[in-house]
Amino acid sequence: MAAIRLTLKAALCTAVALLVAAVWTQPANAWTWARAVTVYNGSGLCVRGDAGIDHKRPGAMSGNLAYSHTYALTQGCGTGLSRPDGWAATRATVYHWNGSAWTVCRTSDWKFGATGQTGGEFPGPWGPELVFDWGGWQSCGQGYYGTLAAAYVWDGSAWRGGGVWSGYEYASPTSFHGARQKAPRLAPSQHTAPPSVHPKTRTHAH
Repeated sequence: MAAIRLTLKAALCTAVALLVAAVWTQPANAWTWARAVTVYNGSGLCVRGDAGIDHKRPGAMSGNLAYSHTYALTQGCGTGLSRPDGWAATRATVYHWNGSAWTVCRTSDWKFGATGQTGGEFPGPWGPELVFDWGGWQSCGQGYYGTLAAAYVWDGSAWRGGGVWSGYEYASPTSFHGARQKAPRLAPSQHTAPPSVHPKTRTHAH
């Protein structure tokens, strides 16, 4: 019986090892994220943002996409805060590492919207978000790319917020990671300019 148990245990271990190997060799999603980053926390308002970067990777569910999301919360970054349409804004700027510095590659338009709090089984804050096709490595050459998301909310007198850095990914025709340039040690400046218009002067298209 002991020999049978050892044989079954060995077979089970082999099966588990093969399963783990199969899982780890599957293509992974290419997204790199920074989520729920606080860019402002002041009187009566907390502003947070998300930033993401993705690039097409052979054999993986991926795309040449940048992502940004802005949401407002109560002071102290508690629950989602309701603000009317046009009082929150987000924008995605994709940076490329040229070997010595980060340079702007592509920038989306501003997207404005409302903010609030969802209920139900998965409650959480919500606000304007956008997915921006930045074109992939063909836009500015192969190398490292990242998204700087701008997250701003109007507090009644001024825009409050700042920038959220996604982190970076290496994009190339094959995404081969062998002979690539040295990874950057620094992130670009997190400073972002707020929208040039505010809700009182914006012309609403809808």
